[in-house]
This record gives sequence, structure tokens and C-alpha cells, in this order.
Amino acid sequence: MFSSSSQLLMNPHLARYQKKPEGKSLRFAIVEVTTRCQLKCPGCYMYETDRLNTGIDLSLADAIRILDECKQYSGSELQSVDILGGEPLLWPHLKDFILILNERQIRPWIFTNMLSITPELATWLFEQDVAITGKLNIDPRDPSQFPLQARMLGVRSSFVDKFLESIETFLSVGYKDPMFRLQNLIRNDNLEHVPGYYEYCLQNDIGTDLELMASGEAITEKYWQIAPKPEKIATMIKSIQELRKKYGLEELEVLMPHIFGSCPFYDAGIYFGANGDIRACSNSVTILGTLFETGSLKKAFESELFCNRFRLSKENVKEPCSSCDRWEKCRGGCRATAEGLGDPFAGYTLCPLPHLG
Repeated sequence: MFSSSSQLLMNPHLARYQKKPEGKSLRFAIVEVTTRCQLKCPGCYMYETDRLNTGIDLSLADAIRILDECKQYSGSELQSVDILGGEPLLWPHLKDFILILNERQIRPWIFTNMLSITPELATWLFEQDVAITGKLNIDPRDPSQFPLQARMLGVRSSFVDKFLESIETFLSVGYKDPMFRLQNLIRNDNLEHVPGYYEYCLQNDIGTDLELMASGEAITEKYWQIAPKPEKIATMIKSIQELRKKYGLEELEVLMPHIFGSCPFYDAGIYFGANGDIRACSNSVTILGTLFETGSLKKAFESELFCNRFRLSKENVKEPCSSCDRWEKCRGGCRATAEGLGDPFAGYTLCPLPHLG
């Protein structure tokens, strides 16, 4: 929400950022195109906030409106659009939207559970140069882990064969790293299998996306029932670095919240829900406006929430980030998680770096 004029007078830092800051621009959009999904993955932000399968599909007209609004506000086309759901392969306007994105030279990137993929659709997506991030939480070389994968998808075990076949479908039409990645949302249940997942991806030229579970609200005991503590994440990281050494690869720099990568969107992207709600990112619970109100994008990107993200620096962020030598690359981990703690300048307390020694 906007601060009142009296609040602005009391806080000159906010007043400075009521207009688009110098050098800060909107470059990315994250678009939730449907709430429909075949899965109920524990830890998924859509599932945990009861937004799945509410019967909402974004219209193609509104999807185009998002692109137009972003261009009008920033003065240029977006660099990329992440297409999310629910499950975006269930969205009836997917092909039309991708053609429009490519025509406008905006990079399309689909985040999918892959269950609805066919060889024909995979071939078409590959020909359209669409980047794909699928899901995988286990080492698929070990069938004994299949029941666990089913639980982590929230479905019957019979889904797992189709799930793994979908990975092969993408590989068979030519997809490989960096155009094809498999995201692993790390939870207590699959933590011990993450190195095996990582090795499988290395062997098959598939990109990896390791992600710590975010929380746009205060972290409670319920969170820790699903997500591992930082010290356990640190042990997992050591195992992956040893695995890389085995394959003659150099160690990767640890950056949050994707273990070896920071969030590229937190002050340069914005999230559009299928119902038109505008939020800072997929994990943020604060609604900043709606697509259907004139001027809402400007209000959202220049809101107090974004102002605080723009102002965030090594000097004002709290520990463990304020003394970290990776600030310029990591910039405070998942900001939605930090904001969920009630302090926009909170450090990323889930970081495993202090436990790596």
C-alpha cells in the first residue's frame, strides 16, 4: 500500500522512492496463467495458501494487457516472462501467448510439472525457443524412491511413471541445460536424496534449480515440519561440492535462496496472479494492486514494499547478511521470506553459510 503524505514526511527515504529510482527498472514479469493443477505438492506456495484449483484462467486479452502495461510503464518491452500456474500446460492460451512473446522479443520461460507434455508439444516448445523448468525431488535412478516422489507431489504412485516419462520426452526432442532445468524444492523428506538428484542431472545434461522453501509469513513450527534447518542444508551442500569434485567440476559459490543462485527478480520483477492481483513475487503475500485498476502497476512497483527493496543495502540489512562477503551477488536471499518476519531489512536467517565453516 502507498504510505500517506504524513508518513512520507517522517520518512524521507520513502519519499525519495515514490518515483521510479534511478537505475531501477521493471525487466521481468512472473505471470500465473491458471490456478488449475493435477498436483498438491506439500510446500508449494500455491497449495499452502489455498490458491490451487479455484477455477481461474487468465484470459489471453489480460495476458497481453500485462505486457502492454509493463511496456508503457517501463518504456520498453520486458526481457522475460515466467509462465506459472497452477500448471501452465493446462492453460488454453499457452501457444498463442508464446507466439506473442516471441514476436515482441520477450523470452518465455515455463515452470511446469510436465505431466501434460506430449512429444508434439515438446517439439513445438523447443522450436519456439521456450525455456523449461520442470520438477524433480528424488534420484530417478532408484525406484525405491518413487513412493517418496509421489508423496512430494501429493498424488498416487501411479503418477510417478508418467512424471519421469515427461522428463524423457523433453530430452528426446533436444532439450538440455540451460534450456531445460529441473527444480528441486528441498524439504526434510527428500533432503538425503538431493545429491543423487544432482548427479542424475549432471549425467543427463539437465540444469539444476535447488530451492529452499520460502515463506511470505512468519516462520512457525509448521514450516520446520516441512523444511530442513540451515545446518542440515549445509551438510547437503558439502555433499554436492564433493560430487562436483568427483566429476572434475569446480565448487560453486553458495548463494541464496537457490543454494547456488540468488533471486534475479526481487527488485526488477513483479508477479501477476490469474485473478489479476499484483504482488512483488510468487512468495509475497502482500497484494499491491490489481491489473484491472488504472495505474495499478505504477502504484505496485513504487509501493512501500518495493521502496524498501530498492533501499536495501549491506549497510542497513541485518545479520547474517550485513557481514557477508557475498552481499553484491546474493543481496539478502529471499526477500519475501525476510519480509514475512515483519522487517523488510531482516537478514535471510535461513542461510546455511554460517554452518559451512
